[in-house]
Amino acid sequence: MGVKEQLTEPWGLVAAGILGGMGGAVAAALAPAGLLVGVPVGLAVAGAVYGIRVGLGAMTDRGGSTRPQVKPAANLPSPPRGSDAERWLRRAEAAVRTLRQQSEGSPDPVLRGQIGEVDDQAAAALDDLARFAGQVTLIEQSAARINAPQLEQDRGQLHRGLRGVPAGPLREERERALRAITDQLDVARRLREAREMLLARMQAAVLGLEGLVARMSELLALHATTAGGTSLTASRVAELTNDLEGLRAGLAEAEQLSRSALSGGGEGK
Repeated sequence: MGVKEQLTEPWGLVAAGILGGMGGAVAAALAPAGLLVGVPVGLAVAGAVYGIRVGLGAMTDRGGSTRPQVKPAANLPSPPRGSDAERWLRRAEAAVRTLRQQSEGSPDPVLRGQIGEVDDQAAAALDDLARFAGQVTLIEQSAARINAPQLEQDRGQLHRGLRGVPAGPLREERERALRAITDQLDVARRLREAREMLLARMQAAVLGLEGLVARMSELLALHATTAGGTSLTASRVAELTNDLEGLRAGLAEAEQLSRSALSGGGEGK
């Protein structure tokens, strides 16, 4: 989707309208002039959010120029181009790059110092996501070595072959083969569950980062248009930092759960 399509993308319009209305309401509540200040502030916030959303969307959807420029996770494969993990990683890299541009582009040195922590936390989250992408790729490579459809077919044949077979060496051998197939299918199931868990957490984290881009643009617009908004800005920066810490904690939790699933400790065993 190019810039033209991004301009008419409905979610960008909705996000700009909601955040613009919130920004205008905050400014109207704080300023003595009320709506006289709130309306232009709301329009400024909506315009900033919409511009960031369009730019981020076009930059994310542009081909090779948005290839993630992140440090590859040690001992993990890089996600293949076009894979789910690679697409989410590209979007994360675009969001973090935009956050950095927002952080470094503020003319207020005090504000730059305040939002610098947000930029650092976002970069750390991007490293976490690069590791997730490598883990998802490794899991996919491992799962590809297990021919689950063939194993399911073999298991069905063995089940049918056990009917009417009396106790003895033949039945023992067939039961041993059946257990071996079941073990392989259990491994395939755990790999599938771990992959889905990691991808779901990647999706949530990337959407969270993209939401932070919109909220950062709102913060910058409020800081520029609201007199005496330093304390409000500091409070908003603290919220963004806390949200990023929670995002990274969620990634760590998902990673632990995927390890539990791979070790056979998940609920599905």
